[in-house]
Amino acid sequence: MEINFYKNPLFEDFKITDDSKKLHFLEEAINESVNLINCGLDYFSKINFTNNDLVYSLSFLNLSRGFELLMKCMICYKRYDNTKDNKLFKKHFPTYDEIIGYGHNLNRLRNEIMKNYQGLFRGKTSNTKMISQLKEDRDFISKDKKLIRILKIISKYGTKGRYYELDYVTSDNKKNKISPKFEMERLIMEFLEKDEQLRNTFTNSINNEDLLICDKVWQEIIEQYIRPYLNKFMEALSRQFSYGILGNKAKMKIN
Repeated sequence: MEINFYKNPLFEDFKITDDSKKLHFLEEAINESVNLINCGLDYFSKINFTNNDLVYSLSFLNLSRGFELLMKCMICYKRYDNTKDNKLFKKHFPTYDEIIGYGHNLNRLRNEIMKNYQGLFRGKTSNTKMISQLKEDRDFISKDKKLIRILKIISKYGTKGRYYELDYVTSDNKKNKISPKFEMERLIMEFLEKDEQLRNTFTNSINNEDLLICDKVWQEIIEQYIRPYLNKFMEALSRQFSYGILGNKAKMKIN
C-alpha cells in the first residue's frame, strides 16, 4: 500500500474498521493531550509580571487544547465501556458530531466527566481508600469555585480570546471583547491581596521599581495559589484512568 505523506491520510488508508485500531488512535490522542498539558503547565510557571504576552498565549494554547483533548478522549472511552457488549448499539464510540458539539468549553466537558462518578458509591466495597479518593475528586471537580474559574479563563482562550487584540482593533464594540490574560492577572491580584507578606513585598518592589522582585512574587503567586488547582484537576482525571472508571481499555497511568 502506498501512502502519500503530503496529504492527510484517510481512515481507509489504514483500513480502520474495528474497535481495536480506533482504541490505538485514542491512546495516541491521550499521549498527545498529556504532552500538551505538561507543556502548558511548564509555560504557566514561567509567567511573570513583566514578560511578554507570548508566554500567556503559549500556556493558554497548550492547556486549553490539552484538557479539551483529554476530556473528549475520556468521553470516548466511557462510551465504549458502556456499550461494547450491548448489541443494540451499532457504534461503540460517540459520533463525530457529538464530539464536535462539545466545542472548546472546558467547563462543559468537566460537567460531562462528572457523570463518570455516577453509581460508583453504591453498595459495599473493600477498597475504602479508593472510594474516599474518588469522592474527594468528585467534590473537587464539581464544586471548587477556583478550579471552575481557572478553567473558565483557560477555556475562553480557546473559544473567544485567542484574537483579543485583533478583535479589539477591528470591532466597534470593545466591551464585549474577552482577554484571558487580563482575567488571569485579575485572579493573580486577588490572591496577592490575600497574602499579606507577598503583597507587601510586591508593593515595596513596585515603589522601588525593582521589577525582578515583582517577577518573583508574581511567579510565587502562580506556584502557590493557581497551579495547584490545575495539578489537582489533572490528578483527578488521571485517577479515572488508573482506577478503571473508564473501563479496562483505558486503564493506564497518565501523568
